[in-house]
Amino acid sequence: MSKDDTLTKDAILTAMLQVATKTAAKLFQAFSSQLQVNVLADVFQLKTAPTQALHSRYVLLSNPTTEAKRVVLGINNFATASFTADHNQVETILIFDDAQLFDQLQANFTDQVLPLVTNLFSADLLKAAETQMKAAKDTKNPVVILDNETTDALVESELTELLATTVDEHVKAGVLDKQAPLAMRNATINRTRERESEQRLIMQRDMLLQLEKEAVSPRAEQPGMRAKSQIAKKVQAALAQAISPEDLAVEKKYTTYLYDRPMERDLANGQTGLYTPSDTGDFALPFGQRASEAEIKAGLKQIDAVMQGYQKYVVDYDDDYGKRFFEAILYGFTAPYLWEIRTKASLNPEDGNDVPNFLILGATAGSGKSTLLRIINQLTWGTDQAMIDFGTIYPADAAQRKAKTVQALEAYMKQDSTYPVLVDEIEPYFFQQPQYSRHLVVDTMNELINRPKAIAPLIGTTNYNGSFSMVREAARRSYYLQLDKVIDADQKEAATQYIYEVRQQLDNKLFKDFVVRMAEKLADDDTNWRQFGDNKQLDFLAVTRDIFRDYYQAAKMSVPSYLGDGLCDDFRETARNKWAKLYLTQMEDFVYRQENNSLVFDITKLNSFNGFGAEASEEYRNSLPIELCVDGINGKTGKFVEMKATDFFNWIGVEPNLKTTTHDNGTVKTTTTAKPKKKGFWARLFGGN
Repeated sequence: MSKDDTLTKDAILTAMLQVATKTAAKLFQAFSSQLQVNVLADVFQLKTAPTQALHSRYVLLSNPTTEAKRVVLGINNFATASFTADHNQVETILIFDDAQLFDQLQANFTDQVLPLVTNLFSADLLKAAETQMKAAKDTKNPVVILDNETTDALVESELTELLATTVDEHVKAGVLDKQAPLAMRNATINRTRERESEQRLIMQRDMLLQLEKEAVSPRAEQPGMRAKSQIAKKVQAALAQAISPEDLAVEKKYTTYLYDRPMERDLANGQTGLYTPSDTGDFALPFGQRASEAEIKAGLKQIDAVMQGYQKYVVDYDDDYGKRFFEAILYGFTAPYLWEIRTKASLNPEDGNDVPNFLILGATAGSGKSTLLRIINQLTWGTDQAMIDFGTIYPADAAQRKAKTVQALEAYMKQDSTYPVLVDEIEPYFFQQPQYSRHLVVDTMNELINRPKAIAPLIGTTNYNGSFSMVREAARRSYYLQLDKVIDADQKEAATQYIYEVRQQLDNKLFKDFVVRMAEKLADDDTNWRQFGDNKQLDFLAVTRDIFRDYYQAAKMSVPSYLGDGLCDDFRETARNKWAKLYLTQMEDFVYRQENNSLVFDITKLNSFNGFGAEASEEYRNSLPIELCVDGINGKTGKFVEMKATDFFNWIGVEPNLKTTTHDNGTVKTTTTAKPKKKGFWARLFGGN
């Protein structure tokens, strides 16, 4: 890389990216409130070199009392990779208690390094933080959380200052070569290699490089920087073009923010660590408040009124079915702390998949799924306006609508808020096509278990048509609840009126108390986060159930039947149901291989000609557990699916009778007949006892 490339594509561009991605603002917000105060009081400073590829590494330590001096050379860069066990990085560090070396390096730092650096936290950032601190002066331990509008304004002012002032001053001071503006004007040359990077990053770099180029006068024989007012207009125009009006409208659909800051948790003073923006958005407010016994009882009665509505108006409702509605409410209550629970419950990183960041409500039309989503919103946030309609995130005629819709959901989840993203009517393609569900569900969960951080869970509904499926990798990382019973059509008017009246009474006082109690559980080292249910699954909602049992005891109310003892296993149950029906209705197509004690099935028979949907073969393939297949994944790929016979029959709850048929041509075919093995499951499939 040439000297000019180092300048334009490493130093200045890196500094511009640092500004554009709001690195300083994010770092400042990640500090504890005490550290934020220390920065504002100038107790310590962080510096950055915006026009130089500065890579000197040494630490100077001195004791003013003893006058001892120490030098550390080759100190690591404190990046995440330096402290990650699976990252192959060797660091060599030399330590000298040498006063002469200390003095030489201190002189080098003063004379050679300090002229190259500026404050990482700009004056505008510190001013915005100080303003927010003053606005929240009556709040205990006020913490600065800047909204998007404020940080966007900081990006504009800081980019302008970098290009209009810092670069020009460094050229005049001789810190930069006089040819630096010429190199900046040629910054867009030779861009092929950079285009191999991720598409979104490429778009950022292109915008910033173009801005860098346009900051230099294009006509002067000896290029120089444009006037500050001209550069400010260029910066403003570039930032306006970075997001289309359509994308900006999509971004604004997400409006609910609840920030989880464990470092700020101070239970002695009632601080849960959760914060919401103030009504004006000028500062952050602590979230969570103890409820009185009367308020707890009222909150439980609100939930019970909801559950009674489903019990009264849903066809064939029973206690087991009702648990699913209550499970969704429990998940909504737990959602803000799920990322912390994941770290507490995981012995190994991969265990994080057992605390899913996605709740999917698979429901038939008319089951009340959208109403349930609104109820969760009211019980936790006090409003029903935070829902997002999946099909209208982007207009129907938008280019690359499917991919951009998934990107929007990802962006909503990564706003640093931990309040769940509530999405109604997720379309089937999201689950059936791996490029969408795998990207959002699998990649997001993998990122979370490897690098735990606050992220919003997603609670979504999707239409269940009797053949719901998702790729196995996504299913493992999701909590799926099936709501496949409908509200009685003959009582729809009464049901609508009932739920309307119930929803008028809902509030979030119980939720505000719940987050206090959950914060106490998170702070208690004796809390057992690894509780397992009868299905051997990690019950990540077990502590939530315990809190609710405490509620019922405190309110002197009996524990309702819809408060279960463990997680529901609806995805696996749906898959088993699907294959059981297939086998019981098409036994002749399951061919028995005696040498393998296996069943072979031609999955291509599940086509539209035989009455199945267009995606049926993949739906059945996805829902078949790998452990039932001969040779693992190889047993469920290709035209023929091969299953371990004994395990398959145990799974679907059927006891087979093998039947061997000898044909006139001498060939022998072994098929099966069957009788029910589990009456309860048989009854669930076909009715009766």
